[in-house]
Amino acid sequence: MSLRHSTIRAAAMLFPLLCAEPILAQDEPLPSDQRLSPVQISVTGELKHNHCFEQPHGAKDAIHRLPATARNWLAEDAIYIITPEERCAFLRLETDEERNQFIEQFWYRRASDPISLDYDSKAEHYRRIVFANENYGGQHSGWKTDRGRVYVVFGPPDSVDVYANRGEAGTPPSQGSETHLHPAETWRYHHIQGIGENVQLDFAYEASHRDYLLTAPSQNLLAQTYPNPHPFPMTPEKVQLYVDPDRSPKIRFKDLEAVLVSRIVRDQVKFSHRIEFSPATQATTLARIDIQISCEACSRAGQFVPWPAYQLFIRVSEPSGRVVDTSELTADIAVHDKSDSRLTVDAHLDVPLAPGMYQLAVVAKNAATGEVGVVRVQLDVPNFEALETKH
Repeated sequence: MSLRHSTIRAAAMLFPLLCAEPILAQDEPLPSDQRLSPVQISVTGELKHNHCFEQPHGAKDAIHRLPATARNWLAEDAIYIITPEERCAFLRLETDEERNQFIEQFWYRRASDPISLDYDSKAEHYRRIVFANENYGGQHSGWKTDRGRVYVVFGPPDSVDVYANRGEAGTPPSQGSETHLHPAETWRYHHIQGIGENVQLDFAYEASHRDYLLTAPSQNLLAQTYPNPHPFPMTPEKVQLYVDPDRSPKIRFKDLEAVLVSRIVRDQVKFSHRIEFSPATQATTLARIDIQISCEACSRAGQFVPWPAYQLFIRVSEPSGRVVDTSELTADIAVHDKSDSRLTVDAHLDVPLAPGMYQLAVVAKNAATGEVGVVRVQLDVPNFEALETKH
């Protein structure tokens, strides 16, 4: 899917969905027949209100100088949720190391509890993108459509009404016989910050786009939202990268990390894993990791009995050793294995990763006995095109 709006409202509504002032304000209105992709929208605008660059085309030039991965992250991964200040800061960075640090901090600021290693907002963001791709895709990636865009920003609606045929909103009853009927959807949210309670968003199917587009009243309604979690510390004179050192993520399972770092071989806890990849954006693939721990002690004489909880320490690293993701989980729910009647204790983790090679390490500990198992495997993360080709 793409941002299909072929009218001026396309450029005007992409970022007002997220911010009271357009993040990529246009100096001149775009032609009404010009269709815009996210990348085109990213490079056409200048940060008029933030004075990010003195040169007339400073932002456009800065984007063209970005490496492809960084450009794709800005134009696809973060396009709906990045603020004008953050975008300005990102465009002023000069090295890949600085950009990687910025992206890490970008998600850190949005984590519900940054010190717990629970970057749930990041994983949830990419889960929504994948869901949109799988359910709203067609000519283009699903996250680029209106329904996908709303889903990515606000999550699943609380209810959806689907109409096989409905007339244009606002059509007088006397003209009903001449009204063109079309499929439509109404999404309802109990609450959207910036709008209020009981929010209704209407999508009408437009044959020329072969997709559902937000109606004009719904677009105007969404222009009131502003999802920026915290002000970004930046002055016009100096862009600052900022992380509070006292709020760095804290490791809970330090003993499991020590086992991993020491590279001690342990196989007291037997477990298997399965990894699937889902295409999200050009810059990011979602790795979906399932871990199954055999639980022979979970039943006795056909009856469930209390079973131990397992602590899991999971780390993904680049070949250089740079850690890109660390997660801690507790697995304590036993289920029947799909392939046979055995019981397993399962855990699931979604990890957004740039395509490439990684080392995945998993440490599992029986909290009752202290027994530990370790698995290390190579992770070859495919890119968007490779995954799309398989479908």
